[in-house]
Amino acid sequence: MLILGLQGSPRKGGNTDTLLASFLEQAGQMGAAVKTIQVARAGIVPCKGCGYCETHGTCVISDDPMSTEIFGLLRQADLVVAATPVFFYGISAQLKVLIDRCQTLWSRKYVYKLKDPLAATRKGLLFSVAASGGRQLFDGIHLTAKYFFDAIDAQFSHALTYRGVESKGAIRHHAGLAADIDETIRKTVLPMVKRKNVLFISSTGACRAPMAAAMAQQRFGDGFRTGFAGMRPAAELSALMSQTMQQVGVDMGYRKPQRVDQALNDTTPDLTIVIGNAVEKIPVPGIKTVRWPLPEPVSSDEAAIDRMRLSIETHIDTLMEFLG
Repeated sequence: MLILGLQGSPRKGGNTDTLLASFLEQAGQMGAAVKTIQVARAGIVPCKGCGYCETHGTCVISDDPMSTEIFGLLRQADLVVAATPVFFYGISAQLKVLIDRCQTLWSRKYVYKLKDPLAATRKGLLFSVAASGGRQLFDGIHLTAKYFFDAIDAQFSHALTYRGVESKGAIRHHAGLAADIDETIRKTVLPMVKRKNVLFISSTGACRAPMAAAMAQQRFGDGFRTGFAGMRPAAELSALMSQTMQQVGVDMGYRKPQRVDQALNDTTPDLTIVIGNAVEKIPVPGIKTVRWPLPEPVSSDEAAIDRMRLSIETHIDTLMEFLG
C-alpha cells in the first residue's frame, strides 16, 4: 500500500512537518510504502478558475508537478494524509493551492460520472497543529478536508488536531501524541497493510494489465489490493483502453505503466497474474503465478478492446478462490 503525505506547512522541520513525519515513519515500519510532498516547495501552479477541467476532464495546466506527478500519486495512494498548520482559522495557502487544483478530479467524478478503482477503499486523514486554542479553531479546516477528500475519492477517516503548540518542536512533547499515532496506525494503516496483494503483468502494462487491475479492485474492494506493471512498459496507458473503461464509468486517468521492479517498491504481491503469452519467464520468482491466455488486442480496434474487457471480467471470477 502507498501512503501519501501532503505536508502543507511552509516551515520545514516545524510542528506540522514533525507530526506528519512521525506518523509516516511508524507507518513505514509497519510495512507501508510512504511518500511525502513538501507542498510549499513543490512548484504547483495555482488554479486558474477557467472551467477547462469541466469541459475536457483534464487540467489546462499540463506541465507543472500537479499534472505530471501529483494527480497520479493521489490516484495511486491508498491513504492520503493532509497536514497543515492553522492560519487564520484555515489551512495554509500552500496546501490550498494543491486542493484547489483537485477541481480536476472533482470534475472527473461529478461532471463525467467516473469512479476511481480505489474509491471504495482509499482513506483520508487530517493532521493539524495550532498555536492558539479557540473553540472553533479547526472547524473550517475540517470542512475543507471533508470536501477535498470527497473530490479525490477518499473516505475521510478522522483527524488528529492539536491546540496550544507554538514553539518549533513542541509537538514532540505533546501529551498523548504517541498514543494517538499508535491508535491511528492500528485502526487505519494495519488493516490496509494486511490485505493480500495481486499484481497484474502484461507485456507493455498499457492495456490488459491496468484494465484487469482496475476491474478486480472495483469488484473485490477491500478483499485485496491490485497493481499492474509491464515487462517493457509503454510510455502511457492505451488511450482507447481508457476510453473503453470510461464508457463503463471507470476512471483510468493519471495512471502510467511501470516496470515490475517499480511495482514491487510499493508492495510484495501474494499472487501475480501474467496476461498473454509474450511474457515467457516468471516475472516475480518465488511468488505464485497464474497465466491468463488473453492475446493483446489491436490497439486501434475499439470493439476488440471491449471484447477484451468482457474476457477479463470472466477471468476475474476465478479470484474468488484466492480470496477464500
